Amino acid sequence: MVVEPTSRQQPRSKAAKASKTTLRAGIVGAGIAGAHCAGTLAAAGWDVDVFDKARGAGGRLSTRRLEQGWATLGTPFISAKRDPFRSQLREWVRQGWLAPVRGDIWQGRATVSWAQAQMQNHYKPTIEPSQLVRQLLGNARLHTLTRVAALQPRTLILENGQALGDYDCIICSVPIPQAIPMLDALSLLRERLGDVRYRPIWSFLMRWEGGPAADVIKFDDHLLNLAVRQTSDGPGLWAVHSSHEFAETYLEASFEKASTRAASALMDLLGLPWPVEVEAAHLWRHARPETSVGGFWLGDRENHVALIGDGIAGVGVERAWESGLRLAQALIQSKEELAV
Repeated sequence: MVVEPTSRQQPRSKAAKASKTTLRAGIVGAGIAGAHCAGTLAAAGWDVDVFDKARGAGGRLSTRRLEQGWATLGTPFISAKRDPFRSQLREWVRQGWLAPVRGDIWQGRATVSWAQAQMQNHYKPTIEPSQLVRQLLGNARLHTLTRVAALQPRTLILENGQALGDYDCIICSVPIPQAIPMLDALSLLRERLGDVRYRPIWSFLMRWEGGPAADVIKFDDHLLNLAVRQTSDGPGLWAVHSSHEFAETYLEASFEKASTRAASALMDLLGLPWPVEVEAAHLWRHARPETSVGGFWLGDRENHVALIGDGIAGVGVERAWESGLRLAQALIQSKEELAV
């Protein structure tokens, strides 16, 4: 549910402060780390606000709405190496929201050869991926199209200058390069983030005829990495994900230039005689952390601010999900000590 900023975001009254019956958290970023942290805190009785600059929750699990259905330009699959995330995926499978990646998976290129491949312990959403993230939010309030400009002790400063204060904990779950400009007032945190680096990916929605009869294509190529058939908007629609090298070469390129080069590369890889139609494209500047801080969260205990997400915990949806969970559990267990 989308909730616009309301008076409920204002600082607590003196009576509310004195009673300390409800702890409050302000969270920046509604990707899987922020959403899971928010939902876990809300389930424990916290009063939680989540702010995101986008139109909805999801982050790299966001959804592209189409005329006949939906597709995703974000993370194509979800995998788990261990509990507790493995248990979460089993529950989503039981709910019918995920399904194991099966079917025809091919690897190679038309000018060399194709071979069957496997993707073990990988799952594909059967519902819009953003719905998984919204489900994790639980009773937390989501404020969309709301940009946060700065983090201060117990306070969020919005882009319009509005200060939302009196939070017991401020939590930031956006990619580190987006978090750093918000941390001018929190030098201890900012200094710890300088070595974190991300690699980008261009993702495209494309339609074509021909090529291997596959559901997933893993390319042996330095330009394109993966193509995943989309099933909710009619036949022939694919999500195509570039290599990091391609995205770094076309990092500042226009939509048209990046799309034209990717379509040309795809035609060569698949041996297509007909043009490829590019329906949408998105540059994920912070697709994959090449380095991370380590641990599950990074905290400034004195100022009650913490950072979570894959830039802290490491690569993958699983690490981001667990990062949000571990911080929430620590806050709940420490109660008013707020051991961030």
